[in-house]
Amino acid sequence: MPINTRELMEAVGTLTDKEGMKVTLKSSAKGAAVCGTACFIGGVLAGPVGLAVGGTIGAISAGYMSRGKFHPVSHIIMHEMSEREREKLKDHIVASLAEFHPTDIAILLPLLMGNLAAQRAVLNTVASFITNEMRMQIID
Repeated sequence: MPINTRELMEAVGTLTDKEGMKVTLKSSAKGAAVCGTACFIGGVLAGPVGLAVGGTIGAISAGYMSRGKFHPVSHIIMHEMSEREREKLKDHIVASLAEFHPTDIAILLPLLMGNLAAQRAVLNTVASFITNEMRMQIID
């Protein structure tokens, strides 16, 4: 019996939620720029005290700007990936678990939920796929 992509993606989503994996949607660089700029301006205007004040104001501003810009990996997998991307991710996951010989979903899901080595292999595969294929950044 072939592996059902939807069921596998739900299991992977559960696993990534358990690990607390989140993705930033291109806001980390913008936040760093805002924080650094505010710190620089504060330092130029008020010296060492300005560095501290500018850095604090910049960090608060960057945090406010990035609200809602971080999504759980499970959300990305279930709602933002195309079917083609999900199939590709499934192929990567099955390949990463080849040493465990999962041939169908009935074997794969219990293996995935109960075997720490299999979980690590899947999480590493998901992180690599999201980073390399989708050009997103995983945050811990």
